[in-house]
Amino acid sequence: MEEAHIDLEPGSEWRYELEADENVAVRVHSPDPVYINGEELPPTTWYPLYRYTKGAIYAPTAARIEVTSLPASQYTSTSTIQPHLHSLHLALERLRIIARRSGDRGPRVMVLGPPSSGKTTVVKCLVNMALGTGLGWNVTVAGIDPSSPANLIPGTLSLSTPTHALPSHHLAHPFGSPPASLPSNTQSADVPTLGYWYGALEPTSRGAPIWHKLVASMSEAWRARCAEDANVAHSGLFIDAPSAFTNPATGQTKEDRTRYPLLRAAIASFDVDLVLVIGLEKLTIELQRLLPVKVVQLPKSGGVVDVDDAHRELVHAAQVRNYFYGEPTLPPALSGLVGRTTPLGLQLSPHSFQIGWDTLHVLRVGEGNAAPTSALPLGSSHILSPTRLTRVDPGGPAHVVRLLNTVLAIVAITPEDRTDTTEVKQEEVKEEPQEGEDVPDAVAGAVDLEEDEVPFREEIGWREVLGFVVITAIDTQRRKYTILSPSPGRLPSTVALAGHGIEWVDSA
Repeated sequence: MEEAHIDLEPGSEWRYELEADENVAVRVHSPDPVYINGEELPPTTWYPLYRYTKGAIYAPTAARIEVTSLPASQYTSTSTIQPHLHSLHLALERLRIIARRSGDRGPRVMVLGPPSSGKTTVVKCLVNMALGTGLGWNVTVAGIDPSSPANLIPGTLSLSTPTHALPSHHLAHPFGSPPASLPSNTQSADVPTLGYWYGALEPTSRGAPIWHKLVASMSEAWRARCAEDANVAHSGLFIDAPSAFTNPATGQTKEDRTRYPLLRAAIASFDVDLVLVIGLEKLTIELQRLLPVKVVQLPKSGGVVDVDDAHRELVHAAQVRNYFYGEPTLPPALSGLVGRTTPLGLQLSPHSFQIGWDTLHVLRVGEGNAAPTSALPLGSSHILSPTRLTRVDPGGPAHVVRLLNTVLAIVAITPEDRTDTTEVKQEEVKEEPQEGEDVPDAVAGAVDLEEDEVPFREEIGWREVLGFVVITAIDTQRRKYTILSPSPGRLPSTVALAGHGIEWVDSA
């Protein structure tokens, strides 16, 4: 392996786009700090960059970095938005300090932009800058973009509270990995996280009812956290918003033709102070007129890469895989480097087992197969709740196809959640093992349901989830699922929520 040295001018950045067979590592050979997404690179320590990642390393002053090998696509540029981000960080830091002194709340910022605008990177830079001040901030990150989840899997919304700089080793989990069941070092950035299951990649008008419930539940949880910990309230909030929010019709219904309804609702729920719009001058001007908060335009970085659907699918698959298997190991090409190397993170040991159809009950949130409003007789309307729970019956070929490789969100059920008088069986479920079959240790809270019966309150549809599993196989003869779980042991609940098109096949 032949190392290369790159000299950076003051205020310039080195940009890279790694391909499928490219794994590199960088280290700093200058006394002044060098940053990657707002995180200072450790001096003289190799910092690995895993394949497919795209990013930039910024040098405020003249610097020299060493790269194990030059990627096919790489260049340096002095056209960077880092000075803008630094100025914005200083303004937000002033507000945080004032909030701490006065006992008030810190700034609440939403970052908005079209696809491939770099909004997630902007949020990450601002978060890392806040965490790097040494003042003990505990900023909150609200990831309400289900197509680019902060640190869980596609289709989820999340609240996380990082306490140390978020690494940029690989393309999954831009805001740090979720907490695991095994101990790890701080470099893996295990971040306390609350997850909420939307079950789709983009907010839509049809999914607006459950979307509003989820965002309201998230904001309530965050306010409760602020009430418990004053430092969280003083530190403020960053919201990574969906690109769909830039469309004024997203979330509109026949009854509500308000422009930007989902955006307005999110701003009201989290009591946002500032909306940053990346690159869109016309949208900035329109939102300045429509919204009751301050709206500021932020230039789009010239280094942002326009990604296609194939790359997005690759990222989504990596996010699901990392949730179950942990962060990728150090590539062999980098394991023999002389000197210290920053570890990529934590490895997990997922567990696969079989469970009966009558033990794990799969539900969906929404109208299911109900006819759309446009198909109803003139003047008629649905009497069914748009957030009602419907049961997914695995019987029949169509349902098997729908459930195979489906990601499920496990939700907790209490006796108060039941709408009938049937008691929940809390005893351990034991099955006679079949030849070659792996039976789980135990399953918590088996529930007997009649066909199509969903005796639970709708509130479980927008409740914080306990974790995720994947149905990897379905045995129609023995009426069993094969489930992949991130850890061995029993499932914490026997009720799971399925989404719409959130699937994963382990092809690695």
